[in-house]
Amino acid sequence: MKTILVLLFLVSLGAIHEAYAVQSCQCVAFRMDDIQDYWLDDVQIGTISEFQHKDVNLTVGIIGNYFGHDQKIVGFVSNSLKDDSPKLVVANHGWNHEHFETFSRDEQSALIHNINQKILDTLGILPNIFIAPYNTINNDTIISLLENNMTYLSANDTQDRPPYKLSDVSFFRLPSTAKIGDVSKDGTAWTSYDHDVTYAQVLESLVKYGFAVVLLHPQDYANKHPGLVYDNVINQTQIHELDLLISEIQNDGYKLVSLDDIPKNVHYDTKYPKWLDKDFEWFARGEITDSEMIHAIKYLQSTKTIQVGIVSTKYPLHENIRATYFWIGESADSDNQYISNLSSAWDEDWMHHYGGVDDPKNRDNYMPSAFTPKENPFYFALPYNDFNDDGTRRADAYDTVYWAGEKQWSDSESMLKNRWMEITKGDKTAYAQWEDTGPFVYDDSDYVFGDAQPSNDVNHNAGLDVSPAVKDYLSLLHGKNIVSWRFVDFSDVPDGPWKNIITTSQVFHFEH
Repeated sequence: MKTILVLLFLVSLGAIHEAYAVQSCQCVAFRMDDIQDYWLDDVQIGTISEFQHKDVNLTVGIIGNYFGHDQKIVGFVSNSLKDDSPKLVVANHGWNHEHFETFSRDEQSALIHNINQKILDTLGILPNIFIAPYNTINNDTIISLLENNMTYLSANDTQDRPPYKLSDVSFFRLPSTAKIGDVSKDGTAWTSYDHDVTYAQVLESLVKYGFAVVLLHPQDYANKHPGLVYDNVINQTQIHELDLLISEIQNDGYKLVSLDDIPKNVHYDTKYPKWLDKDFEWFARGEITDSEMIHAIKYLQSTKTIQVGIVSTKYPLHENIRATYFWIGESADSDNQYISNLSSAWDEDWMHHYGGVDDPKNRDNYMPSAFTPKENPFYFALPYNDFNDDGTRRADAYDTVYWAGEKQWSDSESMLKNRWMEITKGDKTAYAQWEDTGPFVYDDSDYVFGDAQPSNDVNHNAGLDVSPAVKDYLSLLHGKNIVSWRFVDFSDVPDGPWKNIITTSQVFHFEH
């Protein structure tokens, strides 16, 4: 492969002399522009419906003066907003799809206000995202957005240049960095790209910026004729290309989010060598194909030349699991069937080794406020123990536990204690270590290491107990938490508050 040979040649010359450190969510958002009345409304509805069918979040840009009278599209968008999963987010996309930089600051501010008010009157939602028509902006545009309490700006990465800060700011610039199609250079036709072309752009953006925003238009999915003429009929070939793109993104472990959720998913630092910019330039000029670019980036990821946090898909995902919370030092009462948490399944002096009671009501960020814990405050319990009550190894453990074959385990060493889990609720993901068993069941291997639902019938079939730190990070509510979880290897755990203190202790029993 030509590109890989070029990259390897640069490596051999010691050309990795500079790297960017980028805040990263390693996530992808889709942005659909030009939502409007009476224009390809069947195509607009069909395209949005495909995202809903694939359970993928979507951000749509509404042209204010062209929206509100076509009940087919207005009613569809309104009904779609009532369902949180997948998430449909509405953005301000201009009044008449005008070039904003041609207006004064006062005029821009008034336009933004009027568009927001039109969308609020029509859909009952006040947008906080501005998608710049023609992707053109100036300093007055940003001032006008701030005057109207807008939080997100999306143009493109040629009009709105990097860097793009994803944390410690109150206003976010999240440009489109990949696209499904575009008008031809001579302006006579609209070309929709093969999914691999778009995916190569997505990977480039993930490496450079830590996120990608994929731009699409209704005409990408309409039947096309010469001269920018379209039929109001979904093009199933292009819908299939969209499905392939979504699958490729998901299969590589990247998260699909709405545009406004990109900053909420910042967990990683991503680094790449400065010389890789030259390969990106070649790709932009067509001197490197999309296939070569994809293979080159994946190769550099596999050799750790590019460091990115990608969610591991090594272990299966458990979805729609009810989670409850517990804490070290929790006293016995009716909520926990009078089982205290002074000790754990593997540590008879758990509270002492932790440092005290992990009080869920008195917190200092994700730690108890009364002391600094000696072990990780991000912990969880699952309903399986690799030991029997008499301290012997459970007979099925070596056949059941995914990682049982990693090493030789001593008779007093748990295969499970301190292993890591990824827990997701909505748009937030936390990581935690396995430090106890339950809730209420201790041998449910079909659920923990299989695809069955939890066998526990207490607390609405709860299948996961999490610590106060996990509860707070994910904003869990008492008794109303449906989450997804999967095991992850430590090498796949991104930086975050869960890595400030890592538990390494093993099984502890008092000497009798």
